[in-house]
Amino acid sequence: MLQEMRATLKHITIILLLYFLLLPWPISSASVYEEKDSAINYTMSYPIVYLDHNQEAQDRINSDIYNYIGAFKTDYYDGKFMNGSFKYEVKYEDDDVLSLMIIDYRYYGGAHGLEKGIGLNYSKKTGQRLPLPYFVRLRPDDASEVFSLPIYNWNNKQLFYSTTKDFVKYTRKRKGITDNFYLMGNGAIALIYQPYELSCYADGITHIVISAKYVDYFNRRNHE
Repeated sequence: MLQEMRATLKHITIILLLYFLLLPWPISSASVYEEKDSAINYTMSYPIVYLDHNQEAQDRINSDIYNYIGAFKTDYYDGKFMNGSFKYEVKYEDDDVLSLMIIDYRYYGGAHGLEKGIGLNYSKKTGQRLPLPYFVRLRPDDASEVFSLPIYNWNNKQLFYSTTKDFVKYTRKRKGITDNFYLMGNGAIALIYQPYELSCYADGITHIVISAKYVDYFNRRNHE
């Protein structure tokens, strides 16, 4: 009986080993760790990225992120704003890419401060920033369709056309399609707009959602 049990366990072990060996291994898994910093008039939480088996890409990503951290601290100590905060969100990650958004808030005086959302999208193979055309090819004459897509506020609540139409009209004319974005998963992309660009201040940083079907459509239409 004991020999049969040992033989059965050995057989199961071999099967499990083969199963895990046949699983697709990730190209480079990332871990995003949070670091904190503060002074009298600011608080910070910022990401430190660790990539398995890819030190060069890891260093390149963290160096790029530190440009924003360093700029915030430099402006603070130079007295360019009264108080502020710096934080981030991990928006999407897979074997190939890592997508983050930084939220940089600064109070200069007056009724309220101003926050800015910055999308950071990296290749986990090279550590390079990936631009919007890497994922979706948009042209200026796509503006009418892009600005007709769903708009969401900072809390991911879809906004009504009646509350955004005047802001959209102005921003479409003066700024057009932004190249500031993050990835949402399932092939969707969020175009980032700052407060007052697509809606009122209370709606915060807003975004236009380009779903996978529209990404495919724009890429087919704008392939050359």
